[in-house]
This record gives sequence, C-alpha cells and structure tokens, in this order.
Amino acid sequence: MDGLKMWKGRFKEDVQIGCFVTFALPDIAEYTAMLGVDFLLIDNEHGVMEQSVLADMVRASQCAGVPAVVRCAEKSYDHIQKALDFGADGIQIPLVNSAEDAKKVVDMSLFPPEGKRGVAFLPRAARYGLVEDKKAYLKEANASRLLCCQVETKEALEHLEEILAVDGIDVYFIGPGDLSTSVGMSTTDPAFLALVESTVKRIVAAGKTAGYYVGSAAAARQAAGWGATYLVTAITPYMAAGARKFLQDVRTGEDHVLQVKDAY
Repeated sequence: MDGLKMWKGRFKEDVQIGCFVTFALPDIAEYTAMLGVDFLLIDNEHGVMEQSVLADMVRASQCAGVPAVVRCAEKSYDHIQKALDFGADGIQIPLVNSAEDAKKVVDMSLFPPEGKRGVAFLPRAARYGLVEDKKAYLKEANASRLLCCQVETKEALEHLEEILAVDGIDVYFIGPGDLSTSVGMSTTDPAFLALVESTVKRIVAAGKTAGYYVGSAAAARQAAGWGATYLVTAITPYMAAGARKFLQDVRTGEDHVLQVKDAY
C-alpha cells in the first residue's frame, strides 16, 4: 500500500496537525493542504456542501499530497458510503454516544466480512472500475480507511469504556464545543480542561488514538502533553485575525500584535 493510503499509522508515531475546511470550495481545500498541514478535515457537519463539491475537495487535497477526512453530517449509511466511495482517506462521525452507535458506524464503513459496507467497483475509490484485483482492493480499503468517532456528550463519557472496546475505530475525537455545553461548562474552564485531559488519558490507556480541537500553539502543546496525537485547528480564525490586524495597522499607522480568537 502507498504512503498516503496508510497514513493513519502516523498517529501512533507522532502528533499530526489537521485543519478544518468549512467552505465548500475545492480551491480552499487545495490551498489549505498546501500550507503544510498533515491532513484536512472537510467539515460537512457544519459546513454547507454538496456531494460533488465534497468529492472535488477530497481530490484537491489528495492531489496536493495531503490525506482528506470528511466529517459526515450524521452517522448514517448514505453519508458514510458516499464519503468512502469518492475516495476520502477517512471519515469523522458526530455524536457517537454508545457502543451500539460505535458498532453501527464500524459496520457501515467496512466491506464484508468485517462489516456491511456496500460493494461497488465503479466509484473513484476503486479507480472507476480499473482495479484489477478486486479482493485485494476490498482488503486494502478496510485496512486503510480511518474511522474517527466524536466523543462530545455527557452520555458518551458515561459509556466511554464500552465505546473504546469496539474494534474498528481508529480515533476518538473530543469535541470541545458540544462536550462543554453538554456538561455545563465553558471550554476555558479549568474543570473542563481537566475533564478533557482525563478523557484523553482514558483513550490512550485503551491503546487508542485521542483527538482534540486546538485553537493555538499553546493548546496544541497542552493536548499533545496529555497524549492526543490527532489535533485539529481551523484556518478561519487566523484569516480573520490577519485581516483585522492589517486593517488596524493601516488605519492607525501602528503595528499591533496578532491576536487569534479561538473558534471555541
């Protein structure tokens, strides 16, 4: 298997920095990939994206040599099947709150006999029917696809041990916005950060990869210190901060320190 297909093994070796892309534009996906991030997280949960645009965004990222993960709008067969068929390197699934939820998304993302993903050899993932060894393709697709499940509710925390016991999940991503709201805290509350730290350590202790959203270099170092290696930021706050600093400097004739506001 080529390096891009087996990229998910890198999370066991070192911290990888991904970037959310929420604008439905292949050019933005390609541009972000060219900035030097380790992977793109194309956000179809909160972004507004058509399937054909999603496919082009995945293609744009991969053509720049950067793996692309699609955050699905929901944990349904249609969203999972489409993302994998058009060649996404991985999928990220929201609101996985129980072992039953986890087992369902694993089943939907793996070809038989490991799962129940529908078999087709005409989509982009199978080189539009040009794969010569179909059995090898099915086996490779199961081995190389990355499945990330989001831990973002109080319910998910209560069932975390059972969720972690489900085979076939590669990454457990702690969603700070939803989780903080679910437990009644702010994302900057020391008690919330302690909760995140303990959750990351529970995930790592189970031999799994932990993920987290980071809005600054300091937050990234903190999360990495806890043991998280699937770290995701967003380009939007940096774009806004850079533009505002430029306008302020021009209008005041002074230079100001760039201040990035965390999206959470």
